[in-house]
Amino acid sequence: MKKIHALSLAAVLLLAPIAPVSDNLPLASVVHAAAQQDTIKESTLPAKAADDKDEERSVEAPVPWLLVEDHRIEAYDANGKCVTYSSHPLLRIKGSARAPLARGLDAWNRQEAQDAKRGFDFAYEYKKEDRDNGVLKETSYFDYSVITKWGRVDEQMISFCSFAITYSGGIHPMHGEGGTTFDTRTGKKVPLAALVTNREALLQALAAAFHAQYPGREEELFAFDIREQLERIHPAEKALDTFSWYMGTRGELVFLYSPYALAPYASGDFTLTIERADAPQLFIDAYSID
Repeated sequence: MKKIHALSLAAVLLLAPIAPVSDNLPLASVVHAAAQQDTIKESTLPAKAADDKDEERSVEAPVPWLLVEDHRIEAYDANGKCVTYSSHPLLRIKGSARAPLARGLDAWNRQEAQDAKRGFDFAYEYKKEDRDNGVLKETSYFDYSVITKWGRVDEQMISFCSFAITYSGGIHPMHGEGGTTFDTRTGKKVPLAALVTNREALLQALAAAFHAQYPGREEELFAFDIREQLERIHPAEKALDTFSWYMGTRGELVFLYSPYALAPYASGDFTLTIERADAPQLFIDAYSID
C-alpha cells in the first residue's frame, strides 16, 4: 500500500474538488475521494426477514425489543458506479428497559463502526491503486459484516453469529464467521470460561464433534489429526481466549472455524456443535436453560 506524504497530501487538499463525505471517515478516504472526484455516501438500512436471500444485510432479531440495522458506507465514481463499500450491523434496545444491555450494545456498535471504517479505508486505498493502474475497473472492492444467525436470545443472554467478508483484489474474497454473546442483565460480554469447565474437556468435546459431524475429513486438516490441530490453534497458554463461538437456541455451543483455521481454503468452513446431552461434563450450570 502506498504511503501519503505530507506535501502531496496538502496539495490534494488545496487543489482537488471536494466531494461530499462524512466527517467521521478516515482521512485517507476523504483525500482520495477528493482527488478522484468520488462521492462517499452513508446510509442505515433495516434488517431483513429471516427468509430474505440478501447476503449483504443482517437478519432481524427473534424478539421485538431488539432492533437490528446495517450502517453502510459507499464510494461512487464520477459516473455513478459504486467502487468501494462497507457495512456493519447496529444493535439497539427498544424502549427504556434493559438499560445495562443498551449501554453494552452502544459500546459494541462504536467498536463495529471503527472497524468498518478501517475496513472501508483499506479497501478504498487498494481500489484507488488498481484504478490508477487500470486493474479490475468493473469490480467493486468491499469489506462488510452482517449478523447471519441468532442463537439464544432471552432475559439471560443474547447470542449471535456474524459473517464478515472482504475483497481488495486477488483471486477470491476472504471471509470468516464469529460469535458474540452478551449477558442481558449486565450488558457485558459473556466469556467462554463462564460456560465450560476447562480447556481439556472442551478440546475433547470438539474432537468428538468433528468426528461425528465431518466423518472421513480428518485427512484434510493441516495436522491430519483433529486433536493435534485444535492444540495448535488453541494453545494452553491462551486458555479459553482463542475460541470463536456462540450459544444456540437449545443451549448448545457452536464453534466457528473459518478457512485456514483447521484446513486449506478449499476445505471451507467448519462448524462444530456441542450439545449439552453429548458432553454434560463440559457445561457449567450458569446460563442453563430450564
